[in-house]
Amino acid sequence: MANQTLSAYLKQIGLEHYASAHVGEDGCITQITNDEMLARRIWARAHGWRQDVRDENGHLTGVIDHPPDPKAQEFIFERREGKSVVQVDKKTADLLDKISELAKIDANDMAEQSVNDE
Repeated sequence: MANQTLSAYLKQIGLEHYASAHVGEDGCITQITNDEMLARRIWARAHGWRQDVRDENGHLTGVIDHPPDPKAQEFIFERREGKSVVQVDKKTADLLDKISELAKIDANDMAEQSVNDE
């Protein structure tokens, strides 16, 4: 029941207008929803993005270039392909990471062995 209530609130809040407007590439200013802003942020992470660093007075003191995020790219790809997001707990995620790592080691060992056999 609590999950359904939370989901309902998330859907409702997602449809509300985001606190600030979006300026498009053509310079047009439009009001967007929270859902659209979240999607834009995921896309920005997937592409890599530039972050302005400002001091307490708001003056630009530097820039940080963030590289493309493979997890954001994978998320977008899977959602566009119609795959659902699967929730995995920490214990299961650790196990899956270990299995993936062992598979990589095995694949590398087989490749090295085939090179040595030639």
